[in-house]
Amino acid sequence: MTRFGDRYGYYQIGDIKTYSRYELMDIHHVSPQAWQWNYNDEFFSRYDWSIEPKESIDELYKKRAEQLRRDYDYLILYYSGGYDSVNMLYAFLDNDIPLDEICVFYSRFDNISNQYNELSSISWKKLNEIKKKYPGVKIRRFDYADYFFKWDKMVYGLNLNKDLLYMFGAALSVNHIVTDLAYTYVEDWRSIISQGKKLCWIYGVDKPQLRYHEDKWIFNFFDGITQTNITPMRQMIDNGNIGVYEFFYWAPVEECVDICIKQSHMIKNNYSKKHFKTFIEGFGWVLDKMSLPFLEIIYPRIFKLNEKFYDVKNTADIWGNRDQWYFNSQYPGSNVHWQIYQSTFEENKSHYRGWYNNGKSIESGFRSSLSCNYII
Repeated sequence: MTRFGDRYGYYQIGDIKTYSRYELMDIHHVSPQAWQWNYNDEFFSRYDWSIEPKESIDELYKKRAEQLRRDYDYLILYYSGGYDSVNMLYAFLDNDIPLDEICVFYSRFDNISNQYNELSSISWKKLNEIKKKYPGVKIRRFDYADYFFKWDKMVYGLNLNKDLLYMFGAALSVNHIVTDLAYTYVEDWRSIISQGKKLCWIYGVDKPQLRYHEDKWIFNFFDGITQTNITPMRQMIDNGNIGVYEFFYWAPVEECVDICIKQSHMIKNNYSKKHFKTFIEGFGWVLDKMSLPFLEIIYPRIFKLNEKFYDVKNTADIWGNRDQWYFNSQYPGSNVHWQIYQSTFEENKSHYRGWYNNGKSIESGFRSSLSCNYII
């Protein structure tokens, strides 16, 4: 455990803290007791979520971009071409706030994933247009396939002395293991860090996770979302000197608090029951967070110019969409990954089953753990 890793959330069970839900499940199996997932609860609980900020939402996105520019020497925006990343990109570009680079990781062997389809049909074209309009922004197209082939050796080299399964978060995604170690093999990033400069990767995490329950609008942070974007491995090795992951919308800073509260009030003020997706007993009404009405409320800027987006989204693949080309393949290291996946079906892991969505198989995904409630 590191205090720097704590900012992305941790599990507390008794007097033990862990970043790994697999380790949590194993500890709980041996010693059943109450546990919780803490996502900067103390920080976010300082604020009154019932009071809507006066600024417009685009002004708040601008303030977040300005704060990031002030706090870091080198800013890298991880770009997917989706709604979240495009909106945060415009927060910089529209307001003449310099970015040092936009980065896209891809595999030259991938021709099947949603990411491949999104890049080939939309995102590469968008990046070419951005480069023409903003020539000062470096655009990095990084083929990281070769690092997939030695992912397990890279992890073993960290000497964490933990089960490889504990390295993974919400998905058994090698993609995230490899990107979380990019600071070790992207030479200019490594050089920037070695000079003592503050380097930051910006992630588009995430839309407001609102629900309507017992006549209350409630905001929660979800561990499944944070752990889809940062692995427990990364949290374990974060000593404060390997660069910083910044969730653009969900970081424990005042600028993000204002964004989360403002977005939530905008949804509350513009939604009715016809917009709700499903009702879950004891949880409340769930909103369709990928519907256009929802997105148009929280990201008004990106719908002004009729911009195109790739609308085919992932199913709950436990290995991750960007791993499809690699999963159970003949490529080096894939057999190790496959064995880890298969191990979750073994009898000595049967205590995991109650934590899965369907109570049977990891392929159904994990039941999300929620932060404390914030009442809008």
